[in-house]
Amino acid sequence: MKEREFRLDFFIAIAALLVSALTAGTLIYQTHVIGNQFAATIWPYLSVGTTYNSSGETIDVTNDGLGPALVRSAQLTVDGAPVHSWNDYLGVLATDPEFQPIFRRTRAATEAGKGNGATLSMRSIGPSSTLRPGESDTLLNFLLAERLPPQLMRKHSLSIDLCYCSLNGSCWTLHSTPGRISSDPRPVSGCASSFAIESNPVTAPLTKSPSAAH
Repeated sequence: MKEREFRLDFFIAIAALLVSALTAGTLIYQTHVIGNQFAATIWPYLSVGTTYNSSGETIDVTNDGLGPALVRSAQLTVDGAPVHSWNDYLGVLATDPEFQPIFRRTRAATEAGKGNGATLSMRSIGPSSTLRPGESDTLLNFLLAERLPPQLMRKHSLSIDLCYCSLNGSCWTLHSTPGRISSDPRPVSGCASSFAIESNPVTAPLTKSPSAAH
């Protein structure tokens, strides 16, 4: 009789352990689902768009996600070489033999009062930048008064690498080459660097060549 009672108590204990384990597993799964649902409500999604026309180019970054994008790193690369600012990019254009006569004519027309000549605006982006849901920032707007030869603005390769995170610490990297379709942001465990694309925000007629303003 005692042996039967022992076996019964043993099976009851095993059943209780199984029920407890099942309950704990269910709670863990529910917590995971709730965490994913919360993450989805604050998920940022950055994209970089470029507009080319006969006068220059405009580069925008937009947050198409549901939550704010906390930018941790931004790297600009021109012709395969990392640079620190939009001024470095304009400096490359200013030293290009095909661009130099255009800049000279633009500067001469502006100094002679024959029009604005050019309009330039730049915006920094880096570890201190945050883009709210639906927000779009113009990083570079570079327009000349005269028409440019086709494909001239695309002569120098340009790429932008961003690493950004959501409010819950999930992070993504985005590699974008203006003028080409970008791939989707790639999830990463964290942002390994803290670079920034720098500039002094300016929106005014270009009265000097970019090389002189650098």
